Amino acid sequence: MGFMSFRLPNPLPPAARAALPASVLAASRGYDDCTPVPTQVDLTDNELTLRRSHDESGYVIVPWPVEPFGTLAVTTTTLREREEPYRLLIELARGKLNQVRLQTAGWQDIGMITAAEYDQALAAATRLLGRAIHAATAAEADELAGSVLQEVYRLADQLTHTYIEQLLATRHDEEGLLDTWFAARHRHELSGSALERYTQCFNAASVGLRWRDVQPQESQYDWTQPDAAVAAAAAAGLPITLGPLIDLDAGAIPAWARNWEADLPTLAAYMCDYVETAIHRYKHQVQRWIICAGFNHADALGLIDDDRLRLAYRLFEAATQIDSHLDLILSVAQPWGDYLRSDDQTIAPLTFPDDLVRAGIRLAAVEVEIRLGASSRASLPRDLLDTARLLDVFGRLGPPLEVVLSVPSAGAISPLPAAAEWPLPPTPDHQARWGAAVATLALAWPRVRSLTWDSWSDTDADLTPHSGLLDATGRPQPLLTHFANLRAEHLRDL
Repeated sequence: MGFMSFRLPNPLPPAARAALPASVLAASRGYDDCTPVPTQVDLTDNELTLRRSHDESGYVIVPWPVEPFGTLAVTTTTLREREEPYRLLIELARGKLNQVRLQTAGWQDIGMITAAEYDQALAAATRLLGRAIHAATAAEADELAGSVLQEVYRLADQLTHTYIEQLLATRHDEEGLLDTWFAARHRHELSGSALERYTQCFNAASVGLRWRDVQPQESQYDWTQPDAAVAAAAAAGLPITLGPLIDLDAGAIPAWARNWEADLPTLAAYMCDYVETAIHRYKHQVQRWIICAGFNHADALGLIDDDRLRLAYRLFEAATQIDSHLDLILSVAQPWGDYLRSDDQTIAPLTFPDDLVRAGIRLAAVEVEIRLGASSRASLPRDLLDTARLLDVFGRLGPPLEVVLSVPSAGAISPLPAAAEWPLPPTPDHQARWGAAVATLALAWPRVRSLTWDSWSDTDADLTPHSGLLDATGRPQPLLTHFANLRAEHLRDL
């Protein structure tokens, strides 16, 4: 068994202690990604030890509080296994500084201009890390490394915002207003003032379907709700995306389907029938379909990884046979691969769509699900630079990208324990800051052709509670104002 150990700072911040059990070892599996592997975590007062089943150098991903950004997943550089413990804060600071330096050089090579003050601050942070590495005492090393980590995250945020601003300016010069689809997912009909508010913020509609709602009984369909939602969006002149048709989250599965748990042939037959029925019903009104979501992630029907891959293939094949001209989309959950820390998960987020493409499935796009909150589908929080790098990595798959976003305005902000969430409580203002920043990033990215907020209203917020743009009483959240501004400034009518 391979292991790496790390000396912890003393005193250890309470937020850090609460988050450290979510630390994980990671390896590169191509595409320049850091893919988590099953990890055993041992935590004492002074030391963090991470173990895995084999000996190999690799990365370490550690949730760590970085003021004022909150607890974020921080990735080290590649580390070799050794008996002597590493100093945790030194390696976290070194990892982020390395990432920022490389990304700065990469973006400068394609024409980004950085301010002199930024370049000077990055050089100063590099020198400060050198002082931390050669510090005379552990306490001094940790203090200096903590300062480097905080400063480098500030620079990473500044760098990414600068790149977004310059990228958007370039795209507007070349394209004018952008033709990116911008929507909020909803299951109910929008009308009256709600529809007016919606069209002020979005230029497209995303109508969600839950299998359990549409087929509550084995042989009974109820299309009342999606019929009304699709008709209202079409009447408003909004292009429509429909789906996900099948989501393997427990809350989306009909109760009767659980009688066939782990029975792939029977489940595939029922799901294909449902998918075919839905497409036949709406194919003249809807061109874009999210066929399945969460299939790369753990599911509620007892299907192993390879079974879920085969099932996704069957569903796309069934949809293609009805109309080969439809845009068929695969949604990928936890795109950083957080779920791979579990022994029962083996297919990485990048590998799942790649396997389907290699098997001959034509994917019109891959949807990347960036979700925070108290949900089994939520990812550990990352900063804006990590999110930009994620879009770059998925962009190398080939198909265009679509992005779906979700973060709560109340409740829990991440899968981490409550004590680890300092200093960013889940509030409407935090939802607005995070949502506006990541949405602007996605709109700037040339390979992203569609951006969707996952829940128009809290009444539809199934996977991430309290993440709607309207609260349960129908009151709009501050994020809606940001979205209206983004639509007016950057997007054309479709």
